[in-house]
Amino acid sequence: MKKNKNCNNRGFTLIEVIVSLVLVGIIGAIAGMGLVQISKGFVFSKKTAATAQKGQITISRLVKEFSAITSISSGTATSITFTRDPGVTHTISWAGANNPLLIATDILTDNVNSFNLEYYDSYDDPSPSTTYLPSTAMIEITLELKGADDIPSEFVNRVFMYKLIE
Repeated sequence: MKKNKNCNNRGFTLIEVIVSLVLVGIIGAIAGMGLVQISKGFVFSKKTAATAQKGQITISRLVKEFSAITSISSGTATSITFTRDPGVTHTISWAGANNPLLIATDILTDNVNSFNLEYYDSYDDPSPSTTYLPSTAMIEITLELKGADDIPSEFVNRVFMYKLIE
């Protein structure tokens, strides 16, 4: 008697299944690494935007405070004591690296890399002073904040002291 050999070749061999699984694994790993980079980029941009917002809010607050100054009792490169309407005295100070910028005893902002005040006699003064002088007509504020991945962001603004000159 003869056996009828009907071979059914419609299935996959074990080698084909293993090769397919390895290829799917490699493609999945590459896609996963891409997703990780995308999420890291998103987190970085979110932290950078938060730093930029914090710097802009701080500079805006300082400009508003300085615009209302009626007299300055003392001013250095990292602190200033002043009086503004209605006769309230404030001190803005920074104690150095890794310390917050303070207005009186309240924290104005943290993660401050540097804070600098320069005092100008006029807008085009070529050599500003690092201390307040009675002839000061303008103050330049420079604030550098530590952002995402410790990348610094610098914010600069000048305030004309029109209430001091009146």
